[in-house]
Amino acid sequence: MKILAHAKLNLTLRVTGRRADGFHELDSHVLTIDLSDRITLSLNGRALEISNTLGIPVEADLAARAARLLLAEKARAFDSRIHVEKRIPAGAGFGGGSSDAAAVLVALDRLTPPRLPRAKLTDLAAQLGSDVPLFLLGGSIRMLGRGESVTRVPPPPERHFVIVAPRLHSDTAAVYTRYDELADSGAPSLILDRSTNDLAAAALDLYPELRPIQEAIASLGSACAGLTGSGAAFFAGFAEAAEAKEAAGRLIARLPDATISCHRTTDSGHTLQEES
Repeated sequence: MKILAHAKLNLTLRVTGRRADGFHELDSHVLTIDLSDRITLSLNGRALEISNTLGIPVEADLAARAARLLLAEKARAFDSRIHVEKRIPAGAGFGGGSSDAAAVLVALDRLTPPRLPRAKLTDLAAQLGSDVPLFLLGGSIRMLGRGESVTRVPPPPERHFVIVAPRLHSDTAAVYTRYDELADSGAPSLILDRSTNDLAAAALDLYPELRPIQEAIASLGSACAGLTGSGAAFFAGFAEAAEAKEAAGRLIARLPDATISCHRTTDSGHTLQEES
């Protein structure tokens, strides 16, 4: 079985409070896009075999944790092999690891009947991480709390996005820590056009090399533009594919060291390509 695990963009991200457990309460409008990792699963392995193209240790691989959690829930032994072909940049705010975990839950559940109820898959996703439940649904999502509450909302008029991924790995925990420090000091938040991301000021403070990208994105004039997640990638949205392509051409000359690409929104957090 082959499945595409799609990336996400945070069109808006508001931090609405801090929790006693150290996490933050969020209110975010999220879109899934067709930037994707490709995952291959089969039941002809020896025990549980997991690999990926980034060389991530199995003990640190969220997809591996998802597989073990699902198989433990079914309380049955399945000899399975899972390989993740990474295409979503890590440390960029696209949620690639969370998307991989959600896709593994969905695909491995299909391969190992009986299927679990949707509510149980959602519960397992929430155990794995804050962003994982949104990828079980995908499309245009409002995400609340730590990410455990996800509901579909009307999509924006922009369906085509140019994204800029720098050669920089943003440390999510460090960005949240800096956000708390700035909030406690009363420093103003940074608003990028219509897309308000409360983490943007912290990310730019920690990684000032992102400022030229923020300025280049702002120069495109899109009403839907900003930083996704805790960074380090930026996006700008357009109604037509031609507009996004033209904007990408302008950015390539201005940001030669970044990866610039065009993508469109998806209606799901994953796409099943092939089922055995």
